[in-house]
Amino acid sequence: MRDQTAPELAKGYLRGAAFRLGAADPMQVRGVSHAVEESLPLPVGDPAYRSEPPLTSSFAEERAGHLDFVVAPLGPRARAGDRTEAATRTMADIVGGQFGREALRWLSSRAEPFGPGRGRNIRWGAHLGTSFDRNGVRESIVTYEWGPDVMDAFPGSLYRLARTAMETLPGLRPAYSSIRCGRTSGSQQVSFMVESPLALDALRPMMSAIGLGEKHAGLMSAVAFVLGARFTLPPGCCSINLRPTRSGIEMRLDIDLEMVPDLPPQLMSLLRLQLGERPQSLRALDSWLIAMTPEGFGHPGTLSVLSVCVRPDMSARISIHLRPPVLEEPGGREHGERDREHDHRAWGDRNGLPGPDPHRQVGTVVTDSSGLPVTSSAVFAYPR
Repeated sequence: MRDQTAPELAKGYLRGAAFRLGAADPMQVRGVSHAVEESLPLPVGDPAYRSEPPLTSSFAEERAGHLDFVVAPLGPRARAGDRTEAATRTMADIVGGQFGREALRWLSSRAEPFGPGRGRNIRWGAHLGTSFDRNGVRESIVTYEWGPDVMDAFPGSLYRLARTAMETLPGLRPAYSSIRCGRTSGSQQVSFMVESPLALDALRPMMSAIGLGEKHAGLMSAVAFVLGARFTLPPGCCSINLRPTRSGIEMRLDIDLEMVPDLPPQLMSLLRLQLGERPQSLRALDSWLIAMTPEGFGHPGTLSVLSVCVRPDMSARISIHLRPPVLEEPGGREHGERDREHDHRAWGDRNGLPGPDPHRQVGTVVTDSSGLPVTSSAVFAYPR
């Protein structure tokens, strides 16, 4: 019996997770299936799948039962321009096929500044995210690199939001922008890398300027608690994501755990304690971790990104991103003992045993907004 290819393993992984979560089969959507296949050109176990993860999955507190994942079109080692074109083409295919002509027209107007021939200096290009519920594609998201050269093309509200962030929080570097299309509306967000050490208290002036001052204490407390009383984040490990919504500005702080030294060994236990204040969220996390554990493995993957999100109508909520194990290591019964050992070290048990092993945090995962709660959707309704 031949070994399965990386695309076959990834498709089986996503199908199985969707079934266990009660979501629609993502492989029934042609654009999604093709994107997954194109993103995995290398054999299983290739080191590039660790250094440039082509597939990540995410959990957000407010999206129980949803399957959210991100792919890097054309896979590791692809040229940034080629990846951007592939992401744009696939996003258009999904949006046009699932949400209709008006949604596609809106997407095209927002993606136009990121198209080829714009002379932008890009390094990795673009990523593509998709969210599924039981009815099929719930939202599709394309994330592009951006810089000051495309800022003038942003809608007025997004332009003013980006300027306010850069003026009130020193050390921000424009990094990427995500265009999100749902069934009835779309939105766009801007993201900044924080290149200097970030004291969590330093977020207060910016959050006050964008109407989130009352949410600062909750966000700071959630981040510091899960990271083991760490109130200052190392340079280059986090990004700040801002999005206008109907209820006001939504802010998400993404922390690349692979860039944070000396993570607490009980990180997963601390995360569970934080969610313990919201038992429904804790149960949703447990269900998601079970659903995302591939057959033949004793663990759901490597925890790579921790995110905390706030809005005027929402207190701090947590999301996490995983690198699934199916592309990095073989599964099967012969590896059961090794996987059980990894499961103990990487995830702990339900009684608070040691959490993730920081030595397994290899590579850097760049995430988009697929882990965001979207209960108050976007501010741009498609014409009908």
